[in-house]
Amino acid sequence: MNVLHHLLHAFCRAWPFERGRDFIMRHTFAGSFGDYLAACGPWIRVREGWRMRANMGKDYSSRILKLYGELEPTTGAFLLAHMPPDGVFLDIGANAGFFSLLLAKHFPKGRVIAFEPNPPIADLLAESIMENDLADRIELHRLAVSDQNAVLQFLVEESNSGHSRLAGGVSSASMQVEAVILDEWLPPKLGEARVAVVKIDVEGAELRVLKGMRTLLEAHRPALVVEGYDEHLREFGDSLRALREWLAEASYREIRPSDGNLYLVPATR
Repeated sequence: MNVLHHLLHAFCRAWPFERGRDFIMRHTFAGSFGDYLAACGPWIRVREGWRMRANMGKDYSSRILKLYGELEPTTGAFLLAHMPPDGVFLDIGANAGFFSLLLAKHFPKGRVIAFEPNPPIADLLAESIMENDLADRIELHRLAVSDQNAVLQFLVEESNSGHSRLAGGVSSASMQVEAVILDEWLPPKLGEARVAVVKIDVEGAELRVLKGMRTLLEAHRPALVVEGYDEHLREFGDSLRALREWLAEASYREIRPSDGNLYLVPATR
């Protein structure tokens, strides 16, 4: 392979800043380096040294992992900082599972409950769990999470698995998935364990997820990372303002500026 490709890849692997990553990524999408990156894998070694299964081809989410060896350092640092040694992490919209694997690696006595309804992407995470011998720490559920127990349409984005999402209508790119309300589905599975951290990245359905876990939030008061983009929320009749208002009413406060994610802790902390 071209030596320049290897040098650029090594440069990005060492890139210390979160700013500029998306710019670099989008400007390497086309051309020969994009083809080189698409061909990398299927197994990649992340910056911390462990391996995970990435999507082959031109999937944007997996290309980010291949290029930088990690996802969203700010999100990762927040999750690690708020996870106690024996806590429970809910990864809602886990995708290939970088954050599920990250927290399971760091907290041997912790528990990760990951939700990913897209079958081939959930398969990637299942392989990574086995590769890292983490079946005793990570539970993978091939479910969507919402404010209703129902079978819903799920739109698959082939070029960016991270943008796959619940959808209102049926199309050639959609499938049916089972959705659950966490307030009803999760308590019997928790026992005495405490949910300490929750990440919600479901491409616009975030408020629906939160409305379906109101009782859980009141009982456990976990720290939250919630993706919040107006253009995504509008697909579900919601808005970033409505999302923030709901979280404030639930007694949560943001503790750092949004970077596309809202970083929240209970207002009493």
